[in-house]
Amino acid sequence: MASGASLWTACGPVALPLLLLSLAVFTVAFERGSFWWRWWRQGRRPWRELQQRLAACSTIEERTLVLNQQDAAMAWGEPVLQAALILTPLLGLVGTTSGLMGVLRTLGPQLLLPPSAPLAGYAAVLMPTLVGLQVALLATALLLLNQGLRQWQIGRLQRQPLRPALAEHP
Repeated sequence: MASGASLWTACGPVALPLLLLSLAVFTVAFERGSFWWRWWRQGRRPWRELQQRLAACSTIEERTLVLNQQDAAMAWGEPVLQAALILTPLLGLVGTTSGLMGVLRTLGPQLLLPPSAPLAGYAAVLMPTLVGLQVALLATALLLLNQGLRQWQIGRLQRQPLRPALAEHP
C-alpha cells in the first residue's frame, strides 16, 4: 500500500482534484448518513410531521410543493455524487496517461528499463486510475442508496390519501 506522500506523488497533476472530489464525496456521505440516521432514529415523528403538513394543504399544488420540498431535502448532495461519478475515473485516466508519458520518457527512445530501476516502481503510474475508480465506486453506491431511500419515502408519502375536500377536486 502506498503512503500518503507517495500516493500524492503518484497521482501527479490530478492529485489535488482527486483529493477535493474525494473530500466532497466523504462530506456528502457523512451528511446523508446523518440525515437518514436521524430520519429512522426519530421513529415515526418525521413521518407524522410530513403527514400533518400534507393534510394541512388545501390544494393539490400545495401538496405537490410540500412533496417537492421534502424530495429536495432528501436529494441533497446527489449532484456532487453524480459529478464525482463522472469526473474521478476520468481524472484517474488523465493522471495515469501523464504518468505513462513520464515512464516512456524515462525509458528513452529504445524503451529500455534502466538496470537500477525496479519494474515494480513503474506500477505507481496506475495509482490515479485506482483512486479515481475507488472514489467513483463509493459515489455510485452512495448515489444509488440515497436515490432508493428517497424514492421509497416519497412514494410512501404520495400514496397518502387526500383530504376529502381535495379528493372531490381532480
